[in-house]
Amino acid sequence: MHRYQQPQAPSRRPGRLPVAVKREAAEAKSTRLRVFTEAEKDEIGIATLLGEYTELGMNHGRPTFQKVENAGSEVNVFVYYWDTRDGPEFSGWWFGDKVGGTQVWSRAMDSGKAPPRKGWRVPWDGDEQQGLLLVEVMDTTAAMAQPVSASNGPRHASLLKQEPDPDQRVMAERVKLAMERIVAAEAEVEQAITSTKETLSGEELDESSLLETDSILRTQLDNVQSEQKHLAKELAEGRAAGGTQTSLGDLARLAPRVRQLAVSVGSQLTHVQAALTKVRQQAMLAKQKASAAEVAAEREQKDAASLQAILPEAMDIVTAAEDAVETVAILAAAVSVDETDTSETHKAKAIQDIEKCASKAQGDLLEAKKLVNGHMAACKKYAPEAQKVAIQEFAALEKRLNEAAKRLTPLKRFRQEHEQKAAARKALMEISQKLSSAELEIEKAHIMTSTDSQMEQDDITSTAQLLGPAEEDLKNAKLLIAKRLNATSKDDLEELHQRVADASAKLTTIRQVLARQEEALAVERALSEVHEKIEQAEEAYLATSEAEMPFLKGLEVLPIQEGMQAVAQCEAACERCEGALDVARKFLNKVETESKTKWSKEGQKHLAAELKKCRDRGEETHQKLRIFKKETRQRKAKAMLQEVSEKVAEAENQSQALAEVVKVLSAELDKVTVEALKLAIDQSIAAEKEAVRTYNAAREVMSAKQKEVKDPPLLMELTKLQKKLASAHQEMVKSRQIAKGGEQLIKDKKVVLEEERKVGLMETLVEKAEKMMPAEDQDVKKEELIQIDSAIKSANAAVHASQRSLDKHLAGDTSAKACLSKLVSRVKEAATKMEKIKKTTKTQREKASAEVIVKAAEQHVEAVEAALQKVAEAELPFLKGIEVIPLSEASSAIAECEQAAKQVQEALERAKSLIATKTIEAKKFAEVASKPCLERLALQVERINAAAAKLSQFRKDTESHKRTSQMHEAAEMLKKAEEEVEKTIEAGAPLDTEDLSITPEAATEVCAKLGHLEKAANKTVTEALVFLAERRKDVKGTPKEVELEKMQAQLIKIKAKLQTAKKNASQQEQRFVARKLAAEAAQRGEEVEEELKKVQAAAEPLQQSSGFLVQSNVQRLAAVVQELKAKDELKQAGKDMTLGAFRAFVARLAEEHNSEDSVFSEAEVEAMFHHLDADNSGDLSESEFQGIFAEQFACVQPISMTESFSITDGKSVAKLEVGSVVEALGMPQFDEHQKLTRLHCRLADDMKEGWVTMKGNQGKVFLDRLSPHNTSLKAFERMRQASCKVVGKALGYLNSTRKTLADCDRGPLVEARTKMDELRAKVVASQQKLDEIKKKVEEAAKEYSKREAAERQARSNARTRRLLDSISKEIDEKCENLRQEAKRIREVIDPLNSTADLEAVATPSSILRDGEQMSAKLADEMAAVRKFIEEHEAPKSAEGCATQIKQLLASAVSKLDALGKLNAQHMKVARSSALKVGQAALRKAQQAMRTEALRRELGVEALFDEMAGEGEVARSAMQRRLESLELSLSSEQVALLLDTIMESSSEDAVISRWRFLRNFQQFYECQKNIALTTDFVISNCKPKRSLNASEVVEVLEGPQRDEKLGIERIRGRAMRDNLEGWVSISGNQGTAFLKERPKPFVVCLIDLPLEKDFLSSGEPPIRLLKADEVLEHLEGPRSDTSEALMRARCKALSDDATGWITLTSQQQVTAEKGHQKFFSCKNGVAITDGPNIKACKVFRKLEAGEVIRLLEGPEVDKDSGVTRIKAACLKDGLEGWVTTLGNAGTLYAEEQTQYYTVLCEAPLQKAKHSTSETVRALRRDEAIEVLEGPVEFTPEITERLKARAVNDGAMGWVTATTKRLKRWYPTYMCKQSTVLQDTLATKSANLVRRVEEGEVLEVLDGPKEDAEAGLLRVRAKARKDQAIGNQGTLFLAQWTARDEQLAKQPKEQKEKEQKEEKEEKKVATSKAAPDQILLQSRAC
Repeated sequence: MHRYQQPQAPSRRPGRLPVAVKREAAEAKSTRLRVFTEAEKDEIGIATLLGEYTELGMNHGRPTFQKVENAGSEVNVFVYYWDTRDGPEFSGWWFGDKVGGTQVWSRAMDSGKAPPRKGWRVPWDGDEQQGLLLVEVMDTTAAMAQPVSASNGPRHASLLKQEPDPDQRVMAERVKLAMERIVAAEAEVEQAITSTKETLSGEELDESSLLETDSILRTQLDNVQSEQKHLAKELAEGRAAGGTQTSLGDLARLAPRVRQLAVSVGSQLTHVQAALTKVRQQAMLAKQKASAAEVAAEREQKDAASLQAILPEAMDIVTAAEDAVETVAILAAAVSVDETDTSETHKAKAIQDIEKCASKAQGDLLEAKKLVNGHMAACKKYAPEAQKVAIQEFAALEKRLNEAAKRLTPLKRFRQEHEQKAAARKALMEISQKLSSAELEIEKAHIMTSTDSQMEQDDITSTAQLLGPAEEDLKNAKLLIAKRLNATSKDDLEELHQRVADASAKLTTIRQVLARQEEALAVERALSEVHEKIEQAEEAYLATSEAEMPFLKGLEVLPIQEGMQAVAQCEAACERCEGALDVARKFLNKVETESKTKWSKEGQKHLAAELKKCRDRGEETHQKLRIFKKETRQRKAKAMLQEVSEKVAEAENQSQALAEVVKVLSAELDKVTVEALKLAIDQSIAAEKEAVRTYNAAREVMSAKQKEVKDPPLLMELTKLQKKLASAHQEMVKSRQIAKGGEQLIKDKKVVLEEERKVGLMETLVEKAEKMMPAEDQDVKKEELIQIDSAIKSANAAVHASQRSLDKHLAGDTSAKACLSKLVSRVKEAATKMEKIKKTTKTQREKASAEVIVKAAEQHVEAVEAALQKVAEAELPFLKGIEVIPLSEASSAIAECEQAAKQVQEALERAKSLIATKTIEAKKFAEVASKPCLERLALQVERINAAAAKLSQFRKDTESHKRTSQMHEAAEMLKKAEEEVEKTIEAGAPLDTEDLSITPEAATEVCAKLGHLEKAANKTVTEALVFLAERRKDVKGTPKEVELEKMQAQLIKIKAKLQTAKKNASQQEQRFVARKLAAEAAQRGEEVEEELKKVQAAAEPLQQSSGFLVQSNVQRLAAVVQELKAKDELKQAGKDMTLGAFRAFVARLAEEHNSEDSVFSEAEVEAMFHHLDADNSGDLSESEFQGIFAEQFACVQPISMTESFSITDGKSVAKLEVGSVVEALGMPQFDEHQKLTRLHCRLADDMKEGWVTMKGNQGKVFLDRLSPHNTSLKAFERMRQASCKVVGKALGYLNSTRKTLADCDRGPLVEARTKMDELRAKVVASQQKLDEIKKKVEEAAKEYSKREAAERQARSNARTRRLLDSISKEIDEKCENLRQEAKRIREVIDPLNSTADLEAVATPSSILRDGEQMSAKLADEMAAVRKFIEEHEAPKSAEGCATQIKQLLASAVSKLDALGKLNAQHMKVARSSALKVGQAALRKAQQAMRTEALRRELGVEALFDEMAGEGEVARSAMQRRLESLELSLSSEQVALLLDTIMESSSEDAVISRWRFLRNFQQFYECQKNIALTTDFVISNCKPKRSLNASEVVEVLEGPQRDEKLGIERIRGRAMRDNLEGWVSISGNQGTAFLKERPKPFVVCLIDLPLEKDFLSSGEPPIRLLKADEVLEHLEGPRSDTSEALMRARCKALSDDATGWITLTSQQQVTAEKGHQKFFSCKNGVAITDGPNIKACKVFRKLEAGEVIRLLEGPEVDKDSGVTRIKAACLKDGLEGWVTTLGNAGTLYAEEQTQYYTVLCEAPLQKAKHSTSETVRALRRDEAIEVLEGPVEFTPEITERLKARAVNDGAMGWVTATTKRLKRWYPTYMCKQSTVLQDTLATKSANLVRRVEEGEVLEVLDGPKEDAEAGLLRVRAKARKDQAIGNQGTLFLAQWTARDEQLAKQPKEQKEKEQKEEKEEKKVATSKAAPDQILLQSRAC
């Protein structure tokens, strides 16, 4: 098809045509297609598609067309339709090379019955091009278009079109006229619709315009409908006239346009009708409104007059009713006012008057309401306006009446309310008492919870126990308030509600506090576990460093085994660490998940913060582990690269060896031999195998390494090796390709040799033919001509064979083309010679060929005649005169005849074919040779025709013989069928009897045999019938047809006889089966009835529960007796017992056993006695009494039964499994030796007797008592289930039998089915009875359980009542003893609690000590009582009594708590009083100490130095000094004074300088500016300078009072400049100038240098102060100015801390570059203890980027070839040897020259300013890296103060700013849970107790540094319990006085003050400079 002969088909196309396409069917069809084009040019090449198509068949319900073939066309073109079965993308009409084929050219997406004219896409998936391809449907009546030849190529459209006939012109004219009419109609309709829309869109519509529009539209609708009918008529006429599809289609497409016009006109007509209806309705409504308005106006006037007449009367009545109500209110108010002053008689009279007036007022209101309601009802009939006014007026009156009724309602109940108020006053007292009790308990709980510290679990539990009774009292109070709600005044009610609300709120607060306390405990426990998990993960990570040490020694390439072993250790360490991390992560997630639902938001917040820290630690460990795993993977890959290199090298070598071997195969083919090629191939196979093996091995190793290795450098190395391997592989592939061609080379070589041989043979034949050529005039004999012709043919055949063979070989891809081309030239030369020979001998050869043809034809004809002779021989059996031959012989003869006829036919066909072929060949000869040949061939044809006639006659005779044989076969089949039917009848005889003696097996055998014979006979009869029917068709119309009809009639009789026999046998079988089924069903029914009787008998005892209750009591009695017997606590019962003796015996058991099981009621005892009295004699004999032990036990654990009591001596009789039941033969006995309880018993199953252990020596139970009721119930259930199985089996048998007989509609089985139905009904009834029995037994069991539970509850209550009495008595006695002891304690400590002048108490310590000892004793006694109460909790089973016991115990606990709290309060007051005694003594000592210092002109510090020297003051020295001051204190007061100062009563206690100065120095803070003067007397003194506000003054003398002026003055030292003088504390008008304050201390916020002088001299600081270190303020602050400095921003290499440092100043150089050498690690490497890399020990791993300082080296290790240096790690100071250069050239560490060395200790600061916050101190010789600078910096003016470090007493100057220093308070709050220890050194310290978060600690000494641990620690006292110990400041936060004040304020006030304070700080900060702020003492 020109340029698109093979377009692609859709991706999914059908492959086969479901309906066969036949050319013959197409020729009978009348429909044809004409395919043409209107395009000017054919650029695609569609000429193949153009032309005529004829209908071929059907496909998918549409016709299929095939193009009419043209001469020379080789392409078949079809037009067919494909539906949507393969999807819509394949649906439509197609052009293709076959129906459903894969080559398609065009497609039209149309589903019409015929191909569409337009819409064809060319190609099929392209776009539609107008006029490119058009299809016209034609029929045979139209003139056929001439086919378009594809060979003519594309043409103009005019060449393909034909002139239309006259009919078509007429049809076209019709279409044109119709089109014009419809266009005109459309215009008219459009105009009418436009006019209609304009009319409808007008604002006002009138009826006339709408009627006119309606008329116009109806006219247009009639016109459109007329045109529609006319168009339909023309379309019908056109179809009748045979119009073209195009014309008819054009007409049909006009119909929708006409219909659309009709729809449009109809729609507008509907709108007009709706508008017309609306206009008419509006006109009607307007008339109605006008009429109604006139009527309404008349009604309004009438109703208004009526309203004016009735309204005044109603208003007067309402006013009178209101006055009556007002009268009642006035009387009631008067009584209420005089309620307390009037007598009861007067009150009663007044109340009676009020009630009368209220009754009258109520009547007036009712009359008024009745009148108003009547008028309201009448008003509803008024006109609208009058109705509106009337309703408003009467509604107002009704509202006044309702308000009056509301006022009257409470007045009607005045008497009841008066009485209720009296009762309410009484109720208030009762409620108040209840509330007071609840408030007391709540207050107790509040006191216990009003602590800032964490409560212990015991405290929480005891507090929670207090809240129970309080909550109950509060609840009772609420109920009383609710009951008295109406009887209580509003004020009283509000007061009660307020008290309840306050108590409830406090109770809720307490519970919240308890919940928070419990939550805090739980959170801490959870956090402890989380920390433990995280620490385990971190420890697991540390283990990874040890595993990687072999890689860190500098040896880059380790031996493979050693490297892999190290990698395995690293991987194992990774797995362990990952496992620990996973466990920690899961546990952390679990805690986090549980916290969301378990704890409050505060708890969650605290927990979340701690968990985040733990998660960060875990994540940090995880990140480190990831890095370690990455390094491990890299090392593993690197260790395995060596193996890869070896494998690649081996692969390259083998590839080169293969290339050398295959070089022979690349040589020229004519230069090598086959043997050489074979040898090369054999060698290449072996080399190739080896090359492939090495390549695969290398590739396998390479692939494994590529998956494992992720490091880019190693991946690059792998890539290089992979390239080498790929290059070797390519070389190997080339060699393999050459080797693969080796076999082909051998073949090609053999082909060349073979072709050379063939060409040589061909040339020999040609030469032979040339030699046999006669001369031109030579006569040649016939035989010679034949020989010549044969030689020429042979030679010619050889030439052609050689040409074909060579062409075939040359057409392929062969390496022998050069050799074969040479042979081709030789073959061409021989072919030329042969053409010359053939031309010369043509005539002679044709004559010879003609002779050969004739001879061949004669031979074939003779073969035909010979075959005819065999036919005659096969017919001989039928020609002997025997008409009826045996069936087998006849069948054999007929088969031979048919075979002979077939052979003749085949010979005839061969002869005919040969003669026809040779005739055509002879016709090509010259006339001289062809004419004689053809004549002789015609004679052979005549002979063949004669033979064919003989064959036809023979076939007719054979068919006759065959029919005769088949008739004989039919008679034989008839006889056989009759015999088999007789056998079937005989086989069914045994079932024709009434006797049932025949066994089911025999009956089954008879039935099986009968069925088998019936099938065989039926099959034989059926086959005979079929055979006879076929034979009748063969002999139809012959005399034998009558004979066959007779046979068929006889066979039908035989078949009827067979059916009769089958029917009889079936009836006999049914009677037998029916009798058997009836007998078996009756037996099943009897079994069901027997089972039902058994179940009924077993159920009767269970429905009477009283007997089982007695048995249960007897069993309980036996258990009690056995238990007491085992303990030897049972007294003998006697031989015979009467009922009274039995009662006494049972009562004695209850007393001795003292358990719930030993309690029996009188009725139970009497019932047991009668149950045991078997002979009804009135007394119990010994044997009858022993009957209580005749009980059953069940085995609950496997145990053996022995023959004797002793286990060691007894022989095992049997083994008891779980569930085994034994019967007791006596009482259980206790084995003292083995500590076992044994029972003599008998097995219930096999009656074996022996001894069994009931209870082991460890408490394990082996035998458990069986409840008589449960035992009987289980036995009944087993029996019932067994019966149910019997009933189920019977019912299943009946159902299955009934289902089997369901299809029987007559005969004996129907009767059997009826009997089965009757029996099934009885079985179903039995089953229902079983269910009813089960329900009754279950109900009885429930009743038994209820009675048993009731008796058990009664026993429990009786025992609990006895217990209540005994407990109450004992608790009362113990509580009274405790109250007496508490009273004695109060008497002992009374001097401290009641004395006004505490200084007069000379022995406070002794009194307090005695009180403490007695309180401790009281606490122990109270604990014992509490334990006693806890041990006597009420049993859970008791209900009423248990509640009383709980109330008793709760009351006792409450009393104990109240007593304990009261005693604690007394002791608290005593301790406070003792403390006040000590403080009074301290004030005396302070005054005396300052007086001593003034007298001796020394400072207080000097006095301390005298007592202590350079250390601390011992208690004894301090006591001596105090006694020397003559303080008039007793020894105990002095001791108490020392305890106050030292915070300890130990004789070994000492006082530090800090604590001494804190107690004996006094300081004031200036509140207002005041003068510092020279003298005490103001009139004589001169001012030295003015003290500014906030300045601090140390007291040196005083205070002294100036009696003349009435002011107090002190002599003090201004700390700013050490100036001394006198200053007034306050003015004579009360103005405060000074305010006392503690000694000023400051705390370092950052690390600071402590310098020697005020001015910075450049000298090294005294030392570097650490953050959180405390300084004693000695002097200052004063301003300081400094000179320019060189500063730089740098990073400390030891810990990456960054900040600014002063490199140089005028005084010194702090840091210098190049002072030392440093190396930076480029890769991870180990630091070892020695230079020998093989013998060294690894310290740790140096990470990449870590910097080390050079100490020695570098040195080269001669053995390993690595370069090593000795260096010190800047990170941790570790010294060792490090590899800088590996043995493979890897650089591990490189020298760096940009680092500075710190020459002296200096601060690293956060900002460029020299006074900024210190990050940390840089040590001497530390390395730093400069990040920015150096730059010159001139510091600002700063404030400096002189201070002394509390830690070591070092004194010096520091720069003071708000970012460096802040005021320090001697109190801390614990910010994280930690421990309190007894000494400063943490390692040797012992635990005092744990300090919880939020606890407040008061500092006793410090902070001081624990040098060994490097921590600042303080000696402090816990405010919670006064515990004293040491604690690090890391876990503490400053607790200021402001914090203390805020903690005591309400939450709202706290937030407000904190907010105000923040605002003040912001304002102050914005107004003042940092140095000015520091001047304030508050900041210091």
